[in-house]
Amino acid sequence: MIKYIRWLKILIGVLIGLHAIIFIAMVFQEPLIFRSKSVPDSYKFKILIPHKEYIYKDTIQHSNKTIFNAIYAPRHSIKGYIFYLHGTSDNVEYHTQFIPFFTDKGYQVWMMDYPGFGKSRGNRSEASIYEDAEQMFDTFAHQISIPSEDIIIVGNDLGTGIATHLALRKETKKLVLISPFTDLVSLFKDYVPWFPFNLFLNYKFPNEENLKEYRGKVGIFFGTNNLFIPYRNVRKLQTVLKPGDEYHEYGKSFSLKTMYNDSFQEDLLKFLEK
Repeated sequence: MIKYIRWLKILIGVLIGLHAIIFIAMVFQEPLIFRSKSVPDSYKFKILIPHKEYIYKDTIQHSNKTIFNAIYAPRHSIKGYIFYLHGTSDNVEYHTQFIPFFTDKGYQVWMMDYPGFGKSRGNRSEASIYEDAEQMFDTFAHQISIPSEDIIIVGNDLGTGIATHLALRKETKKLVLISPFTDLVSLFKDYVPWFPFNLFLNYKFPNEENLKEYRGKVGIFFGTNNLFIPYRNVRKLQTVLKPGDEYHEYGKSFSLKTMYNDSFQEDLLKFLEK
């Protein structure tokens, strides 16, 4: 009996310690969700492919907000336009590696950094990130002088949570989601099902809810070897896809370092050109 009581005490202690760790993580959730890398304004990005830089300064509201963007020129004639919302790590310098796939096929790409990433400054919240993305999307559409619905929105990882909201707002015809998740609460609960993350998370990024209302074509591309987004979480999004939408799942060969894999590139190109 004493032995069982001892083990029960150990189990209770472990559970209390685990919940304490999770609670602390929720208090300091910003670096957990955003693994960003900020650089000074004078920093020269080591971007080797042809591109231009654009910095939006919010002078109307007299805030200190600035949003950094890199515009990647196509290497051939322009076939289409892509607004790319990158993932949770680093800044646009790191995510440059994914751009040549699009520019080599004739697409011009506009990629923005969120507040705290690269040279972008300002307070960060889910609402403000949505507002920044919409401001930059409208600026892009104005500069290239085409209807906003003809711009293809591409979201990767964390960027999918911004992409679904923006695509729904702008009623675009096409949306690409690479390594998406259902929503952040659901994603965290896949790891610790019993913890009430909905009471603590300041960010939701409800992809599933947004896709239920989105009328354009959706292409989802995901590798089951993803270390941070379980495949069971992504598969939930299949239930809200419409006829004509696409869901592609890949195995171990799906890698960031190899620009995913040949099958992914082929499937993505077909989706872009439909």
